[in-house]
Amino acid sequence: MKLDAVTADPDPARRPGSVGERMSVRVKRLRLEAGVGVYDSERGRKQPLEVSLEAEVAPEAARPDGALDVAVNYAAMAGIVRQIVASTHHDLLEDLAQKIADTLFADTRVKRLELTLDKLATLEDAVSVGVSLSRWR
Repeated sequence: MKLDAVTADPDPARRPGSVGERMSVRVKRLRLEAGVGVYDSERGRKQPLEVSLEAEVAPEAARPDGALDVAVNYAAMAGIVRQIVASTHHDLLEDLAQKIADTLFADTRVKRLELTLDKLATLEDAVSVGVSLSRWR
Protein backbone atom coordinates (compact mmCIF):
# COMPACT_ATOMS: atom_id res chain seq x y z
CA MET A 1 0.00 0.00 0.00
CA LYS A 2 1.27 3.42 -0.89
CA LEU A 3 1.77 5.83 1.99
CA ASP A 4 0.00 8.66 0.15
CA ALA A 5 -3.17 6.53 0.04
CA VAL A 6 -3.16 6.32 3.82
CA THR A 7 -2.69 10.04 4.36
CA ALA A 8 -4.86 11.27 1.48
CA ASP A 9 -7.76 13.63 2.08
CA PRO A 10 -10.89 11.43 2.43
CA ASP A 11 -13.09 13.96 0.57
CA PRO A 12 -13.07 12.92 -3.12
CA ALA A 13 -14.16 16.41 -4.16
CA ARG A 14 -10.81 17.75 -2.97
CA ARG A 15 -8.65 14.98 -4.50
CA PRO A 16 -7.03 15.86 -7.81
CA GLY A 17 -8.23 13.68 -10.66
CA SER A 18 -11.18 12.36 -8.66
CA VAL A 19 -14.07 11.10 -10.79
CA GLY A 20 -16.70 11.12 -8.05
CA GLU A 21 -18.53 8.56 -6.00
CA ARG A 22 -22.01 7.20 -5.49
CA MET A 23 -23.66 5.95 -2.34
CA SER A 24 -26.69 3.70 -2.20
CA VAL A 25 -28.85 2.74 0.73
CA ARG A 26 -30.58 -0.60 0.43
CA VAL A 27 -33.07 -2.92 2.06
CA LYS A 28 -32.78 -6.44 0.76
CA ARG A 29 -35.48 -9.10 0.87
CA LEU A 30 -37.79 -7.47 3.42
CA ARG A 31 -40.39 -10.17 4.11
CA LEU A 32 -43.94 -9.07 4.72
CA GLU A 33 -47.44 -10.51 4.72
CA ALA A 34 -49.51 -8.60 2.20
CA GLY A 35 -53.05 -8.40 0.94
CA VAL A 36 -52.22 -8.40 -2.74
CA GLY A 37 -53.76 -9.94 -5.83
CA VAL A 38 -56.65 -9.56 -8.23
CA TYR A 39 -58.05 -13.10 -8.09
CA ASP A 40 -60.86 -14.13 -5.71
CA SER A 41 -58.51 -16.68 -4.13
CA GLU A 42 -56.14 -13.83 -3.16
CA ARG A 43 -58.74 -11.60 -1.53
CA GLY A 44 -59.36 -11.64 2.20
CA ARG A 45 -56.05 -13.26 3.01
CA LYS A 46 -52.42 -12.32 3.36
CA GLN A 47 -49.63 -13.87 1.35
CA PRO A 48 -45.85 -13.64 1.62
CA LEU A 49 -44.25 -10.73 -0.19
CA GLU A 50 -40.58 -9.88 -0.44
CA VAL A 51 -39.45 -6.32 -1.14
CA SER A 52 -35.96 -5.18 -2.07
CA LEU A 53 -34.93 -1.64 -2.78
CA GLU A 54 -31.79 0.29 -3.49
CA ALA A 55 -31.74 4.08 -3.37
CA GLU A 56 -28.83 6.06 -4.77
CA VAL A 57 -28.59 9.18 -2.64
CA ALA A 58 -27.46 12.76 -3.13
CA PRO A 59 -23.89 13.66 -2.14
CA GLU A 60 -24.95 15.41 1.08
CA ALA A 61 -26.76 12.24 2.22
CA ALA A 62 -23.73 10.12 1.28
CA ARG A 63 -21.56 12.02 3.77
CA PRO A 64 -23.77 12.72 6.79
CA ASP A 65 -20.85 13.05 9.24
CA GLY A 66 -22.74 11.05 11.84
CA ALA A 67 -25.97 13.04 11.55
CA LEU A 68 -28.84 10.58 11.13
CA ASP A 69 -31.18 13.36 10.00
CA VAL A 70 -28.88 14.05 7.02
CA ALA A 71 -28.56 10.40 5.98
CA VAL A 72 -31.19 8.54 3.99
CA ASN A 73 -32.25 6.08 6.67
CA TYR A 74 -32.77 2.46 5.60
CA ALA A 75 -34.87 1.72 8.69
CA ALA A 76 -37.20 4.60 7.84
CA MET A 77 -37.44 3.38 4.24
CA ALA A 78 -38.35 -0.12 5.44
CA GLY A 79 -40.94 1.42 7.78
CA ILE A 80 -42.54 3.29 4.88
CA VAL A 81 -42.73 0.07 2.84
CA ARG A 82 -44.30 -1.79 5.78
CA GLN A 83 -46.87 0.97 6.25
CA ILE A 84 -47.89 1.08 2.58
CA VAL A 85 -48.13 -2.70 2.25
CA ALA A 86 -50.25 -2.96 5.41
CA SER A 87 -52.51 -0.01 4.54
CA THR A 88 -54.98 -1.82 2.27
CA HIS A 89 -55.46 -4.67 -0.19
CA HIS A 90 -53.50 -4.02 -3.39
CA ASP A 91 -54.91 -5.58 -6.55
CA LEU A 92 -51.74 -5.37 -8.64
CA LEU A 93 -48.08 -5.52 -7.68
CA GLU A 94 -47.45 -2.85 -10.33
CA ASP A 95 -49.71 -0.39 -8.49
CA LEU A 96 -48.14 -1.26 -5.15
CA ALA A 97 -44.65 -0.72 -6.61
CA GLN A 98 -45.69 2.70 -7.96
CA LYS A 99 -47.12 3.75 -4.59
CA ILE A 100 -43.95 2.72 -2.76
CA ALA A 101 -41.76 4.46 -5.35
CA ASP A 102 -43.89 7.64 -5.24
CA THR A 103 -43.53 7.83 -1.48
CA LEU A 104 -39.80 7.05 -1.29
CA PHE A 105 -38.99 9.29 -4.24
CA ALA A 106 -40.70 12.24 -2.53
CA ASP A 107 -37.42 12.55 -0.61
CA THR A 108 -35.37 14.67 -3.04
CA ARG A 109 -32.14 13.20 -1.67
CA VAL A 110 -33.09 9.95 -3.44
CA LYS A 111 -31.65 10.28 -6.94
CA ARG A 112 -32.29 6.78 -8.25
CA LEU A 113 -34.50 4.00 -6.96
CA GLU A 114 -34.48 0.31 -7.85
CA LEU A 115 -37.44 -1.55 -6.39
CA THR A 116 -38.41 -5.22 -6.63
CA LEU A 117 -41.56 -6.88 -5.28
CA ASP A 118 -41.88 -10.67 -5.28
CA LYS A 119 -44.90 -12.76 -4.35
CA LEU A 120 -43.42 -15.94 -2.88
CA ALA A 121 -46.31 -18.40 -2.96
CA THR A 122 -48.12 -17.79 -6.23
CA LEU A 123 -46.92 -20.45 -8.66
CA GLU A 124 -46.13 -23.96 -7.44
CA ASP A 125 -43.24 -24.38 -9.84
CA ALA A 126 -41.61 -20.94 -9.32
CA VAL A 127 -39.73 -19.51 -6.37
CA SER A 128 -41.45 -16.18 -6.90
CA VAL A 129 -43.24 -13.90 -9.35
CA GLY A 130 -43.02 -10.17 -9.27
CA VAL A 131 -42.25 -6.77 -10.70
CA SER A 132 -39.27 -4.44 -10.77
CA LEU A 133 -39.37 -0.67 -11.08
CA SER A 134 -36.52 1.77 -11.72
CA ARG A 135 -36.92 5.50 -11.29
CA TRP A 136 -34.35 8.30 -11.47
CA ARG A 137 -34.03 12.06 -11.65
